[in-house]
Amino acid sequence: MKKQTLSVCMIVKNEERFIADCLKSVQAVADQIVVLDTGSTDQTVEIARGFGAEIHHFNWRDDFGAARNASIKYATGDWILWLDADERLLPESVPALKKVLKPEKKAVAYVVNIRNVMADGKTFKLSTGHRLFNNRKKIYFEGRVHEQIVYSLARNGGEERPSEIQLLHLGYALSSEEQSKKDRRNRQLLLKMVEEQPHNAYAHYTLGQNYNLSGEFEKALKHYLIALEKNRFQPSLQRQLLNNISEAYLKLNDLANARSFALKSAQLQEDQIGAYYLLYKIAQQQNQPDEAIKWLQTLREKNLAAQHGRLKLENDVLLSDADVLLSLGELFIKNEQLKRAQMCFDEIFQYGDNNRAYVNRIVDIWAQNRHFARAEQFLEAHLSSNDGQFLELKGLLQIKQENYIGAIQTYTLLFQLQPNNLDIIKRLAGLFYKIGEKEKAESLIKMAADLNALTQKARV
Repeated sequence: MKKQTLSVCMIVKNEERFIADCLKSVQAVADQIVVLDTGSTDQTVEIARGFGAEIHHFNWRDDFGAARNASIKYATGDWILWLDADERLLPESVPALKKVLKPEKKAVAYVVNIRNVMADGKTFKLSTGHRLFNNRKKIYFEGRVHEQIVYSLARNGGEERPSEIQLLHLGYALSSEEQSKKDRRNRQLLLKMVEEQPHNAYAHYTLGQNYNLSGEFEKALKHYLIALEKNRFQPSLQRQLLNNISEAYLKLNDLANARSFALKSAQLQEDQIGAYYLLYKIAQQQNQPDEAIKWLQTLREKNLAAQHGRLKLENDVLLSDADVLLSLGELFIKNEQLKRAQMCFDEIFQYGDNNRAYVNRIVDIWAQNRHFARAEQFLEAHLSSNDGQFLELKGLLQIKQENYIGAIQTYTLLFQLQPNNLDIIKRLAGLFYKIGEKEKAESLIKMAADLNALTQKARV
């Protein structure tokens, strides 16, 4: 059987930060790399040339679909994989990609799984896309923005197939300025798209998403509801639309409608995460801790199944299990189920990783709920006792418990580590006043004044 060839096709503009890693990820499988540049002023083109890419230029005209179609016309391979510069083909997906490159008598598109890294670096939004298809003239992109081949595929009797191919997408982990610029650009294209195609349900859906990102929830809801009225999407997208409607109602504080649409979503597809997250947030808003716990436990079950490969999700979100356990523990505290809360917090560290950020957050949760002794106990169990941050936090917790002798001992150790820290000296002085040891307190106050004078003199 003749070896099937692959063309990787991209459209780019000023992507020098991302493009090298993207091209590295496909080097082993690409027989041809086509880079269509729409006006880069940085080193994007030079970097792409260094990977042997064919460079073509295109005058941008506010139409991603047109640019994609211009890129694939240069493809000579039997198959086309289209990527953005901020995406990477995961190494473990290379065998899966090679496996599906077979001769086909009809049009075929493979659905590729995409892990979108969110701004926190821990949460993933899961989506899919028809990224790999055989090279046929009748298969082309449609849409000014969020362009798709699925419509031309369907019109030509093509077949859509699942795949084990995964991409990593970094485009959601942008700075606020970069994200705002991207959203404004997309807004204008989406408005044009809705104006040109007022009955296109997907155009209204994506415009609603854009309004949601900018906090314009009433406008988002309007277009989501139009999308719902105009078309029934495939189940995963329909479920996401219902979740988006629920979220918009939640942001507008219409909890009854928010709950109704989240439940519709869960009924449509039981195996998901988004609807259960919304139901948990709604129950919190309604001050129903038992209900919130129930939905968060369901969410965790689905989230773990997805993380361990027992459940396949698309158009959904994958959460950090540690963050889910934090939220669950806090709910148990508020529901006076302290042992269950402690079990959640301990489970975060079951692999022996005493992540300082999580320790601090758990200590803070216990303290905010006025369980200061438990906060101190957790702190001592998970952090080394010879660093300043640990000692300062421990001292504050001892003060909250009115354990002034213990706090003096802690702040004395801290003073030995940081003898020129005015705040520590003043805190020690205050503690000695609390227990009636006026002479020690005044001696420390004098020390603080002398140290302050020396500091001021040094500045002059």
